Amino acid sequence: MKCQWQSGLLVMRECGQPAAGACGMCGRSICMLHGVPGPNGIACPQCASSSDGYEDTEDTEIAETRGQYAQQFGTGAGYFTPADSSSLGRGGAAVPTQRPYDPRES
Repeated sequence: MKCQWQSGLLVMRECGQPAAGACGMCGRSICMLHGVPGPNGIACPQCASSSDGYEDTEDTEIAETRGQYAQQFGTGAGYFTPADSSSLGRGGAAVPTQRPYDPRES
């Protein structure tokens, strides 16, 4: 199983490293690089950023910023939906169809 943490604010990139365990709060698989130690065991950066007692890391700061950004628009943790990901060319993006040239279209 691979680490399920996605880095980035607007363009999400998967970690791709082998998972070393799972988040003690949400169950997301995480690698040793992205696991954040705290009172409830190892947590993913998203859960650690929203809970007290976890150390601040670059990933938790990114997760907190992503969450604050998403709250402005009424979305969840700031992750792209599958439809958003496909429109950005990630996983199953629709291939544009070629239409015949019409000189009257401008």
